[in-house]
Amino acid sequence: MKKTSALVLFLYTLPGFALAPLLAQTPTPASTAKPAVAPEPTPALPLRDRITHVLPDGHVTFRLLAPKANTVEVLIGIKSGPYEPQGTTTADMTKDTNGLWSVTLGPWKPNLYEYQFRLDGRLITDPGNEMPKPQRQVDTSLLLIPGTPPDFLDVQNGAHGTMRHETYYSATLGKNRQVLVYTPPSYDRSHAPFPVLYLYHGFWDTRYSWVTEGRLPQILDNLLAQGKAVPMIVVVPEAHALPPEDIAGTDHSPYLAQNQKAVDEELFHDIIPLIETRYKISDEPQERAIAGLSMGGLQSIETGIVHLGYFRWIGAFSPGVRPAALSEEFKNALKDSEKINTTLRLFDIVVGDDDEIVGKDVTAFEAQLTQTNIQHAYTVLPGGTHSMFVWRPALHDFLEHVFKP
Repeated sequence: MKKTSALVLFLYTLPGFALAPLLAQTPTPASTAKPAVAPEPTPALPLRDRITHVLPDGHVTFRLLAPKANTVEVLIGIKSGPYEPQGTTTADMTKDTNGLWSVTLGPWKPNLYEYQFRLDGRLITDPGNEMPKPQRQVDTSLLLIPGTPPDFLDVQNGAHGTMRHETYYSATLGKNRQVLVYTPPSYDRSHAPFPVLYLYHGFWDTRYSWVTEGRLPQILDNLLAQGKAVPMIVVVPEAHALPPEDIAGTDHSPYLAQNQKAVDEELFHDIIPLIETRYKISDEPQERAIAGLSMGGLQSIETGIVHLGYFRWIGAFSPGVRPAALSEEFKNALKDSEKINTTLRLFDIVVGDDDEIVGKDVTAFEAQLTQTNIQHAYTVLPGGTHSMFVWRPALHDFLEHVFKP
């Protein structure tokens, strides 16, 4: 679970000064040697030749200007993020006379990829890339290879929704917080209330994860333009109610349990009242949904089941359902399978079959649902890892089905 700005340091060397001897008693003969000629400075490269570039055939030339570096590598997630070695490629880069490191890799299929540079052992973002990955500690860049014609996550022609940034005071946490809100293209022209989806991100990420890397606006815009989704409002809260940096050790389960409790309380005491006050949302349970990825998937399952009846649609993408992270309240609510089946319209679980982070936990949890006759949709994506390569298609499918009869 992971699912964060690196600084590039430029070192400058100041020239020193030498003092000529001042105590000579006789004149020094003039030197017959020709004065040294300073070498011609290397012409500065145009900016476009110093930054990473996607080629028309799907190859990518990675570039990093680092004259003082001894070694530079690029790590790119081909099937995952760079944090999962089974889906990552690492390649050495070579340095030219300008101090520019580069390597050309690929070709790769249209998609949004994560990559990092390892500069003398230190992981950094690409300073020439305008799209860093949204993280609490940024060390990764995003690389979009667009589709031809445009893919489901590309910006396409047509009407576009609006991402709105709201600041509110969280009485639950005693501080100001932010939430992102997507409104569909028809929002300002309509007087009717809209269904609402609350969408949570994963561990170590931020509320911008679903927007920037998850491509929420592009995916929903495209579905709406094709008539494949219901116009809706999507609320993207900050999924960390408690700072994960305070975690000691490698077991995150106690944090997940405590954080889930605080997130749940903040949702009902602070976020939902804010959204109800400022936006035209429906008050019908069948028009309320909750979903999330990884840690956010755990949150959507816990909140959706514990508050059964408030939400009718649950989406859990690679959810972090570690047994130690599940609350007793949730475990008790899970025992009433008949109530769950008659209340929920969709209980959607998606995971990749190559997910080494939560795959075993999800498999065990799904088996428990099956054994207790809790109705649910279960999708295992072949080759899928714990990454946006699973979560973007999962979101696309969920948005296409939610709020429909």
